Amino acid sequence: MQLARIRHRSGESHVAAYVDGQVVDLQVAQQKATRKPDPLFVSLAALLAAGERGLKRAETLAKQALKAGKGQPAGKVAFLSPTAPQVFLGLGYNYKELATHEGLPFNKHPEVFAKMPGCAVGHDHPIRVPRVIDKIDFEAELGVVIGRTARRVQAKNALKYVGGYTAVNDVTAKIIPRPVESGSIIIPLKAADSFGPMGPTLIPAKEIPDPQKLTLLCRVNGVEKQRFSTSDMVHTVAEVIEYITARITLNPGDVITTGTTLGIGILKKPPEFLKEGDVVEVQIEGYPALRNRVEWEKA
Repeated sequence: MQLARIRHRSGESHVAAYVDGQVVDLQVAQQKATRKPDPLFVSLAALLAAGERGLKRAETLAKQALKAGKGQPAGKVAFLSPTAPQVFLGLGYNYKELATHEGLPFNKHPEVFAKMPGCAVGHDHPIRVPRVIDKIDFEAELGVVIGRTARRVQAKNALKYVGGYTAVNDVTAKIIPRPVESGSIIIPLKAADSFGPMGPTLIPAKEIPDPQKLTLLCRVNGVEKQRFSTSDMVHTVAEVIEYITARITLNPGDVITTGTTLGIGILKKPPEFLKEGDVVEVQIEGYPALRNRVEWEKA
């Protein structure tokens, strides 16, 4: 079972379960089963914060609903981002192959930057590019979703604080020629609305005991552009959580997207940037693919 947020016909966001291509609205299933709401299903962050108890309740409701024929095909559901993060952080040059290609030393500490909550959009939501931006690139990444309040966490315990994992496209505006030092412009490049699509589902952490053994893929218009292993990270997921929570408290639903590697368009010769109408897919191999279409803001 995977988890998701979907748009209910009322327009509200509902917590859902995804099982073999079928989606169960857990809030609706809970109401039908007990005739009363359950705080567990107020938000996906609340469900994650409940830990194993919440997941077991979600699994029970999903099984009951599917047995009763109450599931919906995933293709008929409007997916939102799996979570609505209050803190959305990214990492630069966190893959050895990319750093080596660029002639850079491996970062002694994670290179952390901030995206904005408005970056987070879901599956099939358009990537809406502001008129002031003329070049954008895809970056397939592993998103880490926090499941418990995390503060001053040691690496050896860090994965206990992860609620799950999701595919993220760290959409990035690009400047030609590339600036030597981009720190002062990272927010304008990385944090535009819709520049952090994620989903379509959240894979509970118990399904992925080792996040350093995953394969990530990116396709543009059906053509594979990236395929790489998370084993190549400079700083592991656990090390990143330790570094960040030594400074910043993370709460259930917050997201860390952990960097990308070779294959991005700016590294092609000549560079290949995304165009109006392009469809970008990012996928954790073995799980549903995130898909988003590129749209430039109209005058």
